[in-house]
Amino acid sequence: MTFNRIRISKDATAKLSIIKGRTGLTPNILCRFAFCLSINESVQVKPSVYDDAGQEFNRHTLTGEFDSFFMALLKERMLMDGLNPKSESEMLQQFKGHLNRGVGLLYSRVKNIGDLYNLLPAKMQKIRQERVKNAD
Repeated sequence: MTFNRIRISKDATAKLSIIKGRTGLTPNILCRFAFCLSINESVQVKPSVYDDAGQEFNRHTLTGEFDSFFMALLKERMLMDGLNPKSESEMLQQFKGHLNRGVGLLYSRVKNIGDLYNLLPAKMQKIRQERVKNAD
């Protein structure tokens, strides 16, 4: 994968700024959550509906040490959607599309840092509660 620069929409940039204010988390961390939310949606993302007038990220700063994981998720999702994960340009468009859509999803679901916990699957929440209980 050679694409390194990703530019999100102007709207997603504004929403990221608001979510950052609500949570105190950096945009790259928020984008990781956003990407995962979008990948999990049942409807295929439509990258063409988003502009490229917003914030630009370095992909490796955005994904960090988990870059291989995020790229594997994207490839798997593209296969599920009947798209070609071997096409660099299509992968970039899908990645940007998932970031943009995910930021919108995150914006509507996260009003404070505690709301991130609610994004975890119920099974993960139960494991977390058991760990906290056992630590007491």
